[in-house]
Amino acid sequence: MKNLACLVTILLTSSLTIFAQSPTCDCKTDLDFVVKKLKDTPSFKEQMKGEALNLFNETYNRLSQKSEQALPVADCYSLLQEQIGMIDDFHLNLLFNGSANSSYLKAQPYSKAEVNALKTYLETTKANAVEGIYKLGESSIEIGLKQTANNVVEGIVLTEGDSIWRQGEVYLRGKKNKFGKYNLISNKRATKTLQMINNISFDNARLVSLKKLENPYNAEFKTDKTSNWEFKALKDNVQYIYFGSFNRREPNKTASKEFLSDLKTKLTADYLIVDLRSNGGGANKISQPFFKLLKKSKAKIYVLTNSFTVSNAEQFTVKLKSLDNTVHLGQGTYGAITYGSNYGNVYETPSGYFSLYPTDMNFHKQYFQYEGSGVVPDIKLDFNRDWIEQTLEIIEADQK
Repeated sequence: MKNLACLVTILLTSSLTIFAQSPTCDCKTDLDFVVKKLKDTPSFKEQMKGEALNLFNETYNRLSQKSEQALPVADCYSLLQEQIGMIDDFHLNLLFNGSANSSYLKAQPYSKAEVNALKTYLETTKANAVEGIYKLGESSIEIGLKQTANNVVEGIVLTEGDSIWRQGEVYLRGKKNKFGKYNLISNKRATKTLQMINNISFDNARLVSLKKLENPYNAEFKTDKTSNWEFKALKDNVQYIYFGSFNRREPNKTASKEFLSDLKTKLTADYLIVDLRSNGGGANKISQPFFKLLKKSKAKIYVLTNSFTVSNAEQFTVKLKSLDNTVHLGQGTYGAITYGSNYGNVYETPSGYFSLYPTDMNFHKQYFQYEGSGVVPDIKLDFNRDWIEQTLEIIEADQK
């Protein structure tokens, strides 16, 4: 087994040159462009002072030297990701503009023998380790995730026969950040175009859309969603509200107003479950009226979140937790809570391969302590049992 582990390490160390045949770009010019734009953001101005500013500049100087010569596009993407990651602002993003159906995480795929060696090694890894064999979303594709030195992870396609992905191709690469989560450069499943996904939790054997084969449990997700706005009575003294999104697009905005009006006459129970699982956030103008309503409630409130509860939904969680009658259950939130984009500006870099999505909103004083780490629940729920059932059990125990 020791020899096998060494072989796998050699394979994945050699994969660091996997971008060698990719198109190249003038990454130094892109780096300078991105840094200039970052300096205009509220998050940079709030955080980059003293030692933090020194580290930001040292990182820039190091990456600047590294990018003096043209770099493969995917290498440049990772380099820019590293510079952006010096700021704790997980609303910041760098979009990829490359053409669809182009594999930028590319070289010759690993050979069948190399893939088989990797599979044999991964079958020996521990259930709670990030290394292992994963299923990609609802597809039949299996991804082998191996961790190399310095917390770098790489995902390799293990299966054959897919119409888009070949066995041995690299699906993603990333690195653990200071919050213990992962900053990834990943392909999109259907197009092989790259995307930057930062601050992803590894929890319940899941990393984004990758789920370990041996773990069938998905209780952190709501699987019976009918709309973004749901209300029902679960028991005579327990009512349930689901907020699926606080986005301010017109259909959702209209539905939220109707739902709010309806709720005002329905909140009568002693116990209230507020489900924010996988709520991607939105606008305070949508969520705040619901907070005001719940603040007036005399019910004991139980808030449910998962690691895909993001942005304004995280702010909503913090507000509810400030109330004496609230208990937070489930899983820690995403950790993109402090900043945001009101104007939605996007700036294409000089190479044309990337576009920076900066932030222009600032809630630093209220929420910065949760940026990256997320909002941690008072009580963590088990992943192998229905979360509503667990919450009802907690409510029942609280009545005794």
